[in-house]
Amino acid sequence: MYSAGSKVSLSKTGQARPASGAGRNAMVTPIKGKLEDLRQLQKAKVREETRRAKAQLAAPRHNKTTTDPAATAVFTPEDIALFRQTVRSVTPLPQANRYARQALDYGNNEYFRAKRRQAEGAASVDPHKPAAPERAREQKRTAPVNKGRRRADLPEGAYVQRADSVDLIKKLLSGQWPVAATLDLHGANSAQAAERFDRFIHSCLEHRVRCICIVHGKGYGSAQGTAVLKEQVLAWLKNLDAVLAFAPAPENMGGAGAQIVLLKTPESD
Repeated sequence: MYSAGSKVSLSKTGQARPASGAGRNAMVTPIKGKLEDLRQLQKAKVREETRRAKAQLAAPRHNKTTTDPAATAVFTPEDIALFRQTVRSVTPLPQANRYARQALDYGNNEYFRAKRRQAEGAASVDPHKPAAPERAREQKRTAPVNKGRRRADLPEGAYVQRADSVDLIKKLLSGQWPVAATLDLHGANSAQAAERFDRFIHSCLEHRVRCICIVHGKGYGSAQGTAVLKEQVLAWLKNLDAVLAFAPAPENMGGAGAQIVLLKTPESD
């Protein structure tokens, strides 16, 4: 029953049994086999999950169908009739009164140099605009300037184009129209001031600027000690049909050395 090399021992009952070492080997072998099988199953599972992940990444992606009911809704004739009935009393908004501007050519450096010279009051011409037919200060009014006595209800130095527009001065000085552009004529002689005045007024009218400030100074630095530029600027303003009113500026904006001017725009006609 046992091989020649096997060691056996007798039990108390007299039956032969294998040695203890052989019994342990017989018990360990099945356990090792089961653990190895589990490891193989685990590796196979990992390989299968990796394969599925790669296959999912390699598969073409399809656009997800939307579940929003509004995106796939079909309007019935009753829905359309209800909508039309709802908006029947709606009035379209009027078209915005916008100023159509020409698209800028950012590669045209001469254009920007000309605009800079114009902003500085130099004698320049906008490359996109033809030269003005006449100087701003030479544009005569359609109606003669009122050279009579100053109205008693007007502040000192104030001017209105129309006698029934005295309230413009009060609104002008109260800041109803904020100053959008300023021309400083300090240090300019009469010829320079005239040229810069022309360019400034043309630019303001072109861009539909409503309220401006012109700083002419108080004449303290003039050779004659009088405000020569002030008298010239006031005369030019009174001769412009586009000037609705003007008045000496508040002290924080130059006082008697500057004028706040209200210009006429297409919207104010």
